[in-house]
Amino acid sequence: MAPNRREWMASIGAGVLGSFAFIPSPASAADAAAKATGALKITALRVTPVALPDPPILAASGCHGPYFLRNIVEVETDAGIAGIGETQGGESVTRRLEEFRDIVIGESPFAYRKFAAHAAKLGRGAYAGIELACLDAAGRATGRRVCDLLGGPVREKVEFAAYLFFRYAADHPRLLEDARMKDARGRGDKALDAWGEVRTTEAMAELAWRFHERWGFRSQKLKAGVLAPDLELEALRAIQARLGAVLGPLPRLRIDPNGRWRVETALRIGEKLKSLPLEYYEDPVEGQEAMAEVRAKTGLPMSTNMCVTAFDHIAGAVKTKPIDVVLCDHHYWGGIPACQALGAIAEALGWGVSQHSNNHAGITMAAMVHVGAVVPQLTYASDTHYPWLVEGADIIAGANLRFEGGSLAVPSGPGLGVQLDRDKLARAHEVYEKCGMRRRDDAHTMRLVEPGWDRRPL
Repeated sequence: MAPNRREWMASIGAGVLGSFAFIPSPASAADAAAKATGALKITALRVTPVALPDPPILAASGCHGPYFLRNIVEVETDAGIAGIGETQGGESVTRRLEEFRDIVIGESPFAYRKFAAHAAKLGRGAYAGIELACLDAAGRATGRRVCDLLGGPVREKVEFAAYLFFRYAADHPRLLEDARMKDARGRGDKALDAWGEVRTTEAMAELAWRFHERWGFRSQKLKAGVLAPDLELEALRAIQARLGAVLGPLPRLRIDPNGRWRVETALRIGEKLKSLPLEYYEDPVEGQEAMAEVRAKTGLPMSTNMCVTAFDHIAGAVKTKPIDVVLCDHHYWGGIPACQALGAIAEALGWGVSQHSNNHAGITMAAMVHVGAVVPQLTYASDTHYPWLVEGADIIAGANLRFEGGSLAVPSGPGLGVQLDRDKLARAHEVYEKCGMRRRDDAHTMRLVEPGWDRRPL
């Protein structure tokens, strides 16, 4: 990674914002034990929108902007025990989270399922952030990990896949001119990261090797729908050639064009994918019917995070048969117990289960590990953007969580097992206030480099 990260973080600005410096007072052991039996009451809800540095990685939607947005949730209780959560970013989610305040105050964090009734109106993502903070508080109150509260782990280590993106260099001159950028990143040693530009098959194979060498990932997922489909196919072949000599019949390959390909393109590329060690073909086209056609005509295992993302999508999928693997996500599906329910349904339908990821910080990373620990059917390595978050830019205390052998162990502490760093949280909120970004807009960033870009089908 690039040097001078410390200076970059310091440049964002120091100082804890008073309105977010909510530090619970310690409770006595006896009081905590009494409250843990069910008398624990929520007395405050804090929502802090943050912006964290995002490299210029590419997807069918365009190019990631200088920051990704998240909302950090905290619940305080009358015992001085607090819980933390993280969920999707953007001001619309912030508003919905704020609307939960009157719903949760006075209730017990152990009664988090009561709040799910409001998810239809306020959004599953907002509910998931509330649920996570409540589970964390319940775990801290009882000295139990979240996975222990939800039935106990079926695995203590959860495997993740390398999430490989084509991208521009972090110091691309047009991207450095983005007026939304509010830190001191620059050229060369001052660049956000040192991964460089990845827009060729050779560069992608090198990126896959470096991800494996650094973190031990054995499954390799290529984010496609960016370059010409045949070039992306060649990139997948290059990954297999580069890593196959080390991993034997592996690596296990995945490709995800995010629904940007036409059916005829997906069928043509799909026939050529048969010669590769493919785990699954993820969302090459949009919609259950188009996915079902590609699945039937290629015979390839298909997965989705686009055409089956809610329980009311499952009935249609039973009829159309578009997939073999479903990607759970506790933000989309409505919490961790919802992912457990999805696992049981998937097993009954003969579907495999993996886990979807979007840009996230360490609170969500810990939550995803707990999801992997309590969903027995989640046997495919989970996606994660977390390696793209530069060291020192997370909001959790200490260093970024580190993968070993492509896996993360379930944190050993109570609740989620991670703590907020107040200074980092305050800086990330300050960046949010200054940058002006209030929703994700990959097309805007892409057009800074390619003014005529649009998301036309390929």
